[in-house]
Amino acid sequence: MRRRFWIPPVLILLALAASLLRPGAFDLAATSPAYTATLASAQDAAGRGVATFAFGDWGGLSADTLRTSAWPWKLATAALALQAAGGDPVAAGQVHIPDLYRRYGFHWPDSIGNWPQGQPLPPLTSPLGLNTGLASRTWPPIAVSIGNIGCAACHASVMYDATGRPDTSRVWLGAPNGSINLAAWTRDLYSALRDQTADADAVLATVSVLFPDTGWAERLTLRLAILPQTRAAIAARADIGGLLPFRASLAGATNGLDSLRNRLGLIPPGTRVTESVFNSVPDLGDRLLRTRLLNSGTYAIPGSPGAEAMSPADITPDHRRALAGIVAFFTVPSMGLTVDVARAHIPDAVAVTDWLAVYRPQAYPGRIAEAALPQGRAIYARACAACHGSYDASLTTPRLTVFPNWEGDVGTDTERARLLTAQIADRVNEVFGDQITARTGTTYAAPPLTGLWSSAPYLHNGSVPTLWHLMRPDARPAWFRVGGHRLDMARVGIDLALDATYIPWSEPAEVDTTAFGLTNVGHRIGFADLTEDEKAALLEYLKLL
Repeated sequence: MRRRFWIPPVLILLALAASLLRPGAFDLAATSPAYTATLASAQDAAGRGVATFAFGDWGGLSADTLRTSAWPWKLATAALALQAAGGDPVAAGQVHIPDLYRRYGFHWPDSIGNWPQGQPLPPLTSPLGLNTGLASRTWPPIAVSIGNIGCAACHASVMYDATGRPDTSRVWLGAPNGSINLAAWTRDLYSALRDQTADADAVLATVSVLFPDTGWAERLTLRLAILPQTRAAIAARADIGGLLPFRASLAGATNGLDSLRNRLGLIPPGTRVTESVFNSVPDLGDRLLRTRLLNSGTYAIPGSPGAEAMSPADITPDHRRALAGIVAFFTVPSMGLTVDVARAHIPDAVAVTDWLAVYRPQAYPGRIAEAALPQGRAIYARACAACHGSYDASLTTPRLTVFPNWEGDVGTDTERARLLTAQIADRVNEVFGDQITARTGTTYAAPPLTGLWSSAPYLHNGSVPTLWHLMRPDARPAWFRVGGHRLDMARVGIDLALDATYIPWSEPAEVDTTAFGLTNVGHRIGFADLTEDEKAALLEYLKLL
């Protein structure tokens, strides 16, 4: 009689755990299904570009980025849901995931206002701008859903109606997300992973309820490998008290500088950065006319003379390819990519410029005093065009015809420029100098004003809530809230007079202009000599841009 051998299940699990933890077991990557689908359905170069902008993962869904900026999507979402439900797995399973992420300013829309006609929009299984994909292999049987941030997290906005009320069901790609609150998100994600993963059964049960399609291989991978690694990673960050050694953002203003320093190894281990500066997210309209990128103009095209005037005719394929080299580098600090992966995805950045070449901001949805427009156009040409560019004569849809790429000092907060040191610039040149010439400076680059009406708050650090206040420096408030806000359509910007009936759709952040890097001084140029009637006329014209 043949002898039967019975292998206890615990031994199978131990063998599987050993295989999961062996060196190289997690050398795997994923691609966003939404990206694959939209890329396949694109009808032209601009369609491929918008697909890459909205859903492109840029090689950021990998085991390598899990060690830098990516995260296990299902586990992290379950931990956040448990935290929101007070640790109750039953209540956590009923959490509405879109609302969970909207709290931090992420979008989960029903439609995209400027999505190409005839190009199908994939169903969203994660927030727009949080790309996800399943990385897996047959043996050892590994599977993990990886999430990482993408372009649209910061560069897509809710659409607004004529009264300034936001519609979270619709977004406009390329407009600035004035509510994205990466600081609140990373804060809560750290505490959720720290506190809610201690009970493996509870968090994995929540994964199964929130994501019922989760397969057995992923459930085992989460339990035997991802959970232990997550706990170890959180414990290793106890000395800094967070996922990052710096504050990631305000609402609508990101901290790209410290992200870059961290990725380049320029923040000493165990150090918590206490002096951070934030950059207000811009609209992407007419950004291809720039010869230097960042609000400090730090990243220049190699070999470029720098601040030369540009017209649409100068946006040649060579110019777009040169800008794409710089854009690709942005994925290093934002998505945690290596410089080699970023360089390999320069063609993706070129595709994005194909879309940006035809991109237009959402038209101003509110009332415009048409009678004031001729005067406003003349004032703009006299007081603003020398720095921000000349628009054509249209009083309905003016287009930028010349952009001077002007840089200078208009008295605004200097900390952003000061903190971008020679050490940082030299390091960028060392690792990506074939695509970027990085430099230091003490001034700022005047941006195009295309899409200005939806770009509040204003100045490079987001310290001024409305265009009305920008034109009246002495009336600028010392403190205001931004995030999930309604727009003030009369003053053009953040509505500061919210009543109790309005509930912000995301978690607001406080802008304290007495804080480091957030002073609201400067940019009196262009406004000091204008009468109140002239300021009102200029404001009406700026709504058109």
